[in-house]
Amino acid sequence: MKILYFDCMSGISGDMTLGAFIDAGLPREKLLSLPEKLHLPQVVISIDKVRKNDIAATQVLVDFPPEQPHRHLQDIHKILNAAELSDTSKQIAKRIFQKLAVAEARVHDTSIEKVHFHEVGALDAVIDIAGTALAFDFFDIEKAWVRSIPVGGGTIKCAHGLLPVPAPATAILLENFSVKYGSVGKELVTPTGAAILATLVTPCEVVPEFKIIKSGFGAGTGDFKDMPNVLRIFRGEASGEVNRDSVWQVECNIDDMNPEIVPYIIEKLIAAGALDAWATPVLMKKGRPGFVLAALAPVEVHDAVCEIIFQETTTIGLREILVRREKLQRENIEIDTEFGPVLFKKIQRPQTGTQLVPEFETCKKVARAHGLPLRIVYERLQKMANQFIS
Repeated sequence: MKILYFDCMSGISGDMTLGAFIDAGLPREKLLSLPEKLHLPQVVISIDKVRKNDIAATQVLVDFPPEQPHRHLQDIHKILNAAELSDTSKQIAKRIFQKLAVAEARVHDTSIEKVHFHEVGALDAVIDIAGTALAFDFFDIEKAWVRSIPVGGGTIKCAHGLLPVPAPATAILLENFSVKYGSVGKELVTPTGAAILATLVTPCEVVPEFKIIKSGFGAGTGDFKDMPNVLRIFRGEASGEVNRDSVWQVECNIDDMNPEIVPYIIEKLIAAGALDAWATPVLMKKGRPGFVLAALAPVEVHDAVCEIIFQETTTIGLREILVRREKLQRENIEIDTEFGPVLFKKIQRPQTGTQLVPEFETCKKVARAHGLPLRIVYERLQKMANQFIS
């Protein structure tokens, strides 16, 4: 599994992220040609090697006309849709901008369609986000982690006036990430940097074990006395036995809805990327029968899961818990059986070794195709699996 670890020793911004990717092996021409691929000829990218407190780092600067319109999300989508980028890169970039739009909408109590992207709608932010999406796609990153993030301190002047660090949208994007104040009295995490983390990176207390392939330093524009203004990333590989991660458990209590539609909602949640979803009968206040609807959602599909629950149920609020998971190593394999190729889940259990379990949906198809009871299909396939292991 190809992974990234973000070591935000001095915060994170879009340009620092691009610099770190170049330093960690992203071909320079991939980034230098990005304005052309986005059909933004007025933008020029420069890449230089600089020193920050005697640390060599790559600095990416984006030069563009100073007069820029305030773009809406649909304007950003038009740029991305017309871009000569892979579909994967476009979708990643759209997800990052979607996160930004949701955060700005919360700050201004408006809809995402009405949000004006101020600083983050400028062309340098478009380059930063599209470039990050391109890098994730180029390196085929499957998982990314970050631990504590220094946000700096003091105040920052922006389109809304003088505001405390972190800026309101940045603070929303960093919800459920571990942050720390201090070090310097300046902004260390920009909204663009925060959006990249919120969309693509999983917060963790303990960094999972991985093999380092290459590391890279991306330089910021500041110069600090006591620390280098750099972002470090590690490109690496982790075995399938990475057995700890964090996901959202989103749930709500419902006592005023037709329970017949619950299976439909669970199907939609799973289709949206929830790892699991379930409903538990409960007795609620005033003796009312009800149920708890819950879903396990990876960070990247959290918003989609919440939106489905609000759209499809009568609830007016959700509880959210960031839960840690311990997972055994597993993979799907196909085995030739008397019924033809059948999909099994191969699980590595401590002490007892390998276990093969036939996939339920495959068993259903076999039972229907051969006119056999489902339990008999399970028994035969499990017996074959045991012989396969031995």
